[in-house]
Order: sequence, then structure tokens, then C-alpha cells
Amino acid sequence: MVIWRFFKANLNPMASKNDNLEHRGRFQAQGGGVEESESWAQEKPLSLFRALKLLAKLISKLATKDYEKRRDQFDKAEQFVKNAAESGGLYAKTSKSFGVKGSKDERVDVEVWGGKAFVQEQEEDE
Repeated sequence: MVIWRFFKANLNPMASKNDNLEHRGRFQAQGGGVEESESWAQEKPLSLFRALKLLAKLISKLATKDYEKRRDQFDKAEQFVKNAAESGGLYAKTSKSFGVKGSKDERVDVEVWGGKAFVQEQEEDE
């Protein structure tokens, strides 16, 4: 097992430097010509506070018209994250998409690829 981790982290040219960080994921807005995201990769679970900051940072990357199309989906993503925090967080692998009504591809995605995310701040410090 130790040898495999060494290989994966150090010798495999396809391995990302973030593969060794247990808690990973991203928020993404896409469709209709938009593809923006904010990701995390860290040693400790992502806190609710930091998750909300990442969502706000993603919103700030969008043109006003692109945000306005997805306003309800961002609100739903925020509520999803808050509900997860109230329940103790989410473990990987979790993926939730909030699609824009009437659109084939415009959406906001919440993805937890590894570890745990959306924990209350005191839980993150343990």
C-alpha cells in the first residue's frame, strides 16, 4: 500500500499534486457558453464558512446576465450546502446539479470528490 501511494504521488505523470489531499471537490457553473469553477483540495474537511466563500467567489466570476440566469440555482446550491452542514457534512463521492428550468445545459454543480465537506467550523478544527 505504501509503495502504491508513493508511485501514485511521485512517479505517475498523470497524478495531480492534489491527489494526496484527502478532502476535494468543486462548485461549477456551466452551460450556455459558461464554464467557471471554484475547487478545493485540502487536508481537513471543507467548512461551511469556506464553502460559502467559494460559492460567492464563483458568482463573482460570472457576467451579471449569466448569474441572473442561475440565481435560483445558486440559492438552491447554498441551501444544499447549509442543509448538509446541519446534518454533519457530506462524504465523497457526492454530486448534485441544479439545472436552469427550460435549459438543456445551464446549471450549477456541487461536487465532493474525496473526503468530507460542508462541516461546521468547530468540526473542521478537530
